[in-house]
Amino acid sequence: MLKSRQLKKAILFCSVWLSVNTYAQTKNYTVANAHSHNDYERSMPFYQAAALHFGYIEADIHLKDGELYVAHDSKDIQPLCTFRELYLQPVLRQFALNNGKAYTDGSPLRLLVDIKTDGIPTLKALQSLLLPYRQYFDPAVNANAVQVILSGNIPPVAAWSDFDKLFFFDGRPDSTYPAAVKSRVALVSTDFHQYSKWNGKGTFVPAELEKITGIISKVHQQGFPFRFWGAPSSKSCYYKLMDLGADVIGTDYPEELYDVLKNTTRTTAGNMPTHNVYAPTYASDATRVRSKNVILFIGDGTGLAEMYAGYTANKGALNLFQMRQLGLSKTASTDNYHTDSAAGATALSTGSKTNNRAIGMDNTYHAIPVLPEILAPKGIQSGVIVTEEITGATPAGFYGHTPDRDNTRILYQQLISSKLQLAVGGGKEELVRELGTNYQQTLSQAGIRFQEDFNSWNPATQGRTLVILSDKTVTSMRDGRGNYLKEALKKALQQLNASGKGFFLMVEGSRIDHGGHANDLDYLVREMLDFDDTIGEALRFADKDKQTTIIVTADHETGGLALMDGNISNGTLRGHFATNDHTGIPVMVFSYGPNSQLFGGVYENKEIFHKIVECYRNR
Repeated sequence: MLKSRQLKKAILFCSVWLSVNTYAQTKNYTVANAHSHNDYERSMPFYQAAALHFGYIEADIHLKDGELYVAHDSKDIQPLCTFRELYLQPVLRQFALNNGKAYTDGSPLRLLVDIKTDGIPTLKALQSLLLPYRQYFDPAVNANAVQVILSGNIPPVAAWSDFDKLFFFDGRPDSTYPAAVKSRVALVSTDFHQYSKWNGKGTFVPAELEKITGIISKVHQQGFPFRFWGAPSSKSCYYKLMDLGADVIGTDYPEELYDVLKNTTRTTAGNMPTHNVYAPTYASDATRVRSKNVILFIGDGTGLAEMYAGYTANKGALNLFQMRQLGLSKTASTDNYHTDSAAGATALSTGSKTNNRAIGMDNTYHAIPVLPEILAPKGIQSGVIVTEEITGATPAGFYGHTPDRDNTRILYQQLISSKLQLAVGGGKEELVRELGTNYQQTLSQAGIRFQEDFNSWNPATQGRTLVILSDKTVTSMRDGRGNYLKEALKKALQQLNASGKGFFLMVEGSRIDHGGHANDLDYLVREMLDFDDTIGEALRFADKDKQTTIIVTADHETGGLALMDGNISNGTLRGHFATNDHTGIPVMVFSYGPNSQLFGGVYENKEIFHKIVECYRNR
């Protein structure tokens, strides 16, 4: 009997947990759902929350000597802190500034007025104060009016009809409301601590989760919006309350809640196209034989959080995580705690750290050899494939030499005269702009076969090749790039491997970084999944070839991504970004194939170059 009861509880908990962890919310949360708790305690009452377009602003009122004061307790009353000065006058000013609206975009504003002193006389005083301004507070006469919702020591339900209909009420879950007054219940609230002792970190225990889910469901079945008061003011709590369907989310930290609500659509991800993961044989992994080929994958802006976001979205599988040899790369440039892509790529391609923005130069701005220039005399061909413009900082780091990564005209000239056998990427429009309308003749005279149509690229044809496609083709995954990166890798492997003398290929997941800069988790994860799918194709090639070493790393991390929550079984996740810039967080190094053991440990990013060179030498 006991086991049966425990089983039923476990099944119930699992069903509740799954129902609140899909992030497939039917409710669209915006800042209109935000409630500024104890608003009068802010350094700028009303205005701090109103500047963020909060939907609910709370004021506790006390009737004293005929005046309505705003304070949490009567002992805190200050002479100038009246409801008239702190809330009435600011509301009137909002309407004057916003063409007859509380907010310019027409989003709603409600004042949640908590009556602290005797209910009926306090409410009568509030009514006398507001009636001359009915057009600002009565939704019946003005669709843009500020709704006044009364809480605290409100009169009994039977007395509600004695007060003006501009007033609405904050109900309670256990109360019953006759049909005649039901329309005046604006929302139903209750004390969070009656249902949970949770401190806002981690998650609810099953029994509390069941109670919280139950009370929210009960209120919704009655047809009312729901609010907890006293819930923890933390990001984890805001997210949990949204998952559970609470309609009003309260906070003591308006800017923090604003950040969460304003960016909800960009900090959640799910329903991604998944891909199968290749199962490596490990036959050549960590063997001490000379590497004939090296493929360096660079996930631009890709830290461990970005990788695990991809793992979650792909429902617990990642080609990247099949690799057994792990390292950690420290990415700082010589002039900054966090590198940019130019200095990061230069460290990987030259073995020397440099200043941010510099490409193929040391930190004194003298040109130094990049990896393709070092390998070419040995007969080893080199190529790059990217998902951005071919003059982006990362690909340019493997052929260019310039103190400023934005010198695109110089970079195109250096690309033409470089030791790269193959370059594939976007930027066709930029190429025409920088080289002029005779660009095809210019490239032909340099002995370069040029392709601007991916399907016209025949990898069986040898010779130096530029495949520079329109930016409309080499766009983001969300905008329809499709399987370009994976197909480009297949063609590149065929073309570079044909010489039989070995090759070096750099493949960049360029736009993972774009998602980090934009603080857009959905964008980032789609790029990460495409990057990983392409890695799987390289692993397949390496197992067949048995002489190919694969390294997967990043130039830096972008966004300071924190994974707040997720569900691996259904591929949903939620994140939060600390910045829209690069960070100094060290990045992972995964490796596979001959000499992959060289890439273990913790080291500076420039050491990856030296380890790659050793792969070609090692016997």
